[in-house]
Parts: sequence; structure tokens; C-alpha cells
Amino acid sequence: MSHKKARLLINYKATSTYALNVILGALECARDSNQIDISLVPRASDLGEAIRESLREFERVLVAWSFYSPEFAQMSLELRKVKALVSDPRLLHIAGGVHATAQPEQTLRAGFDIVAIGEGEKTIAELAPRLVTGEDLTQSRGIGYLADGRFTSNGTGELIDLDDFPPYAPQHKRFNPIEITRGCIYACRFCQTPFMFKARFRHRTIKNICHYVQTMKDHGLTEVRFITPTSLSYGSTDESVNMAAVEELLSSVRSIIGSNGRIFFGTFPSEVRPEHVTPGALLTLKKYVNNDNLVIGGQSGSLRVLDSSHRGHDVDCIVDAVGYSLAAGFLPNVDFIFGLPGETPEDIRASLDLAERLAGMGARIHGHTFMPLPGTPFQLAPPGAIPGWAMHRLKRLESRGRLYGQWKQQVSIAKSLATSRTYRGKYEQKTLLVT
Repeated sequence: MSHKKARLLINYKATSTYALNVILGALECARDSNQIDISLVPRASDLGEAIRESLREFERVLVAWSFYSPEFAQMSLELRKVKALVSDPRLLHIAGGVHATAQPEQTLRAGFDIVAIGEGEKTIAELAPRLVTGEDLTQSRGIGYLADGRFTSNGTGELIDLDDFPPYAPQHKRFNPIEITRGCIYACRFCQTPFMFKARFRHRTIKNICHYVQTMKDHGLTEVRFITPTSLSYGSTDESVNMAAVEELLSSVRSIIGSNGRIFFGTFPSEVRPEHVTPGALLTLKKYVNNDNLVIGGQSGSLRVLDSSHRGHDVDCIVDAVGYSLAAGFLPNVDFIFGLPGETPEDIRASLDLAERLAGMGARIHGHTFMPLPGTPFQLAPPGAIPGWAMHRLKRLESRGRLYGQWKQQVSIAKSLATSRTYRGKYEQKTLLVT
């Protein structure tokens, strides 16, 4: 038996590594975490054997899962396979992430023993000593569970100051883009982010960001990317752009990584809002960044649909953003969501017309199909559908190399989400009205 009392097995799948690294980093800061043996398991198919081996060596085993709503059905299936292979009273499975937060009871009834609801940094910090001492994990804040078949919750995890926790797991040398902003004031009605992390911005300070950039450099890493719902909102508390804060951030990072380092800003895994794209902003970016493209959130070519989705911008500024980007030497990748709630044939044509116009200017279109994500105002809406005549136009764009993305696969994912939702209610068209 190991001198450590407990093992944490992390289902370390590729689509969740950023979130799991943050939780792993928070665990590194937690009391008694040095008494927990941590093992990363990249494939769910290997979890069964990893659990068996762990139970031979440790007194308690906790398996951590994190997933997005479109992955819920697959993760539930993987869990059933694992639980069919091994079951033990010393073993618990915990699920976290946006789906567990939005649909905790559904997640528990899929077979997970406990769920982490909301932000997980302080929750894992509280779970760690309980796991070591053998205390009941369900008594921690931010945990939900079934008691006698009824859903019970200790509330949501506490909102954090980003500076209080690392943006990755430095002790485990698990690095990823640095989260510089959490939460989003725009509260687009199809997006889970503002409804999990609240509709306000919380920014990591430049001093703190630079500390973790320096840590990466000390490990030989000089390519820096950022996680934020809207890149040019850094340092702002409202809809305005604080270019002084953005420039201070970029210049400070550049001073650490030097001219041979690489900064990516306004591209994956973040984006820029079209109304924030101005010649002045792009001139500032050109001084510091290495990316030759920008991801611009356009979403629709219909003003009515933009308004009903609470986007907060019009169609003209999408066109302007593309023009400004091309003139500054950036390739614009413009996000479009097809099948948004309430779309009429005229709205669909407006989106297709805009997509074709932008492609003609030189942009690439990043296509998505609307998915009714749990926890959003559009969660009860019908799944996104693309009529045949619209599909034909999209495929033509794709054949020209001007359209890419998972939009075709997301049609079936959207249907699956709508079929599996367990919350009650009726989607009303009036929810499209901006309040």
C-alpha cells in the first residue's frame, strides 16, 4: 500500500485538457494535496484497468471527468462501460464542466456519483483534504449528489479571483493557453459561458499573467496563447475597448518571450467581436502578435436574428471588421451559426448572402449549426436545421475552400441534445425578444 492514502484518476481526454489543467493547478495549491497520488488517463478505455490497479494500492479512488454538453451522451456510455468492469465502495466518479453545471441531476442519473457545479478551483481545494481523511465528499460546497434518489446540492462553487489560481498545472508541467478573462457581459442567448461564469468580466492582472508567461519560458515555452470569450475586452468592464490595457498586456508578454517568441491573440482559442475591430486596434495588434488571422464572431447575416440572440452588434460592423482585417494583413475567419432559433427563410438567405459576400472579399467562414445547449436561454429551442437549398449553397462555399468547421456533424449533435434534455418547459417565440 502506498504511503499516500488516495488516488485521483483524471479522464484526461483531448477536448478537456485546458479545463483539467486548471483544476490540476488548483489542486497543486490545495491543503493535503501532496497526500493524493494523481494519474492522468488519456483514454477512457484504459480507465477500468487503471481503477483496478489503484484499488489494490490506495484506500480511496476518485475518478474525475469533465465534458461539454455535446459530449454528454458519449461520456455517459464510457462511464457505463467502466462501471461494468469495476465497482467498489472506495471508488467514486465525479463529473465537472459546463454540462454538469447546467444539468447536474441529469449527469448524476447517468451514473456519476457526484457532480461539481460551477467554478471548480475552490471546490477541488476543499475536496482534497476530505479525500485524504476519508470524509464525506458530498459535504463540500459546489457538490451535487443524489440522496435517496433525490437531487441534493450544496450550491455552486465560489466565483474566484483568477489571480488566486494558476492558469495551468506548473508542478505537473501541463501547460496551455492562459485564461485572461472569465465571464462575459454580452450574454449571447446560445452561449453557456456567461450563464456558467456570470455576465461580467473578471480579468487576470498583467502582473499575474507575466508571472505565468515567465514560468512557461523557464520551461522552454515561448509560444503564448490566451483564453478569453472576447479578446479585445481585456481590461474593460463594459462594451468599450481598453486598448491601453490590451497593449500593456501584449508589450509586457513580448518583453518576456523576446522577439523570437510567438504571441497569438484574437485567434484560437478565443475571438474578437466585430464592433471591436478597428484600424487602430489592428495597428496595435500588428506591433506585437504573430498570428496572421483573426477569429471574428459574426454569427448571422440577419439583423433580426442578431438582435434576438442578444449579440449586441449589427451586420454592417461584420462587413467592416472583415474589410479592416484584410487591409491590415489579417485573414478573417468569421463564425456563423446556422439554424438559430426563429430563423425564417429570409433570415437564412441573409446569412448565406453575407457569408458569400465575405468569402468574396477574402474571408473564410467558420460554420456551426445551432445546438440548444443546457443552461442557456435557448436551451428549449428546436435543434438547428439547415434546409436542403441552404445546404447546397454551403457546400458550394466549402468546395471553394471558403467554408470549414463541424456544421454538418453538429446537425445530428443538436438533435441528440434536444432528444436527451430532461428539463421541462416550452420554448416560446417571445423569448427571442431582447429585454
